[in-house]
Amino acid sequence: MANWWNSLTDLQRIFAFIGIPATLVLIVQTVLLLFGIGDGDDPTDIDGDGIPDADTGDGGLTLFSVRGIVGMFCIAGWSGIVFIDLGLPSATAIVLALLCGAAALFGIAYLMKAVLKLQSNGTIQLGSAVGKTGQVYIPIPPKGTGRGKINIVVQDRYVELDAVTDSDDTLRTGETVRVISTDEMGLVMVERAIK
Repeated sequence: MANWWNSLTDLQRIFAFIGIPATLVLIVQTVLLLFGIGDGDDPTDIDGDGIPDADTGDGGLTLFSVRGIVGMFCIAGWSGIVFIDLGLPSATAIVLALLCGAAALFGIAYLMKAVLKLQSNGTIQLGSAVGKTGQVYIPIPPKGTGRGKINIVVQDRYVELDAVTDSDDTLRTGETVRVISTDEMGLVMVERAIK
């Protein structure tokens, strides 16, 4: 290790002072992330109080996150050492190292944006059930005098929902019904589906 350090030029040592600590921080971040610590790197929460401070709207590109900056320093430092080792002039090596660091910064930002697009809260939007048909599971009493249950596919999920009807007779188990309205409590109003 000492031989390697002594073989470096002054500029390579500067790059090493940038790359080595950034690599160590990156390793610590990765290990902590494997244990579920630090996975809430919300770029909109600048002061870390759990409340978003900025609205990114459509999940825009967030360049200046902790992961992005650490990755930029890591890549810039090590690529600078390599470029000097390849015999490139100092100015060219510095410019190329900065470009590699910037590429890492943008790459991490795009990667995080792509990962965040995969998130879903899994909440069913009951309004999308209006107009769909399902089957009565538990009989639904007439004229809204009680609740029954229906099975229906909503947002590609097979769900069971509480249901009422304005029909004059009881909707029996197995009958096909159509959802005509919903309310904020998760109750659906149904009618007998016309075949």
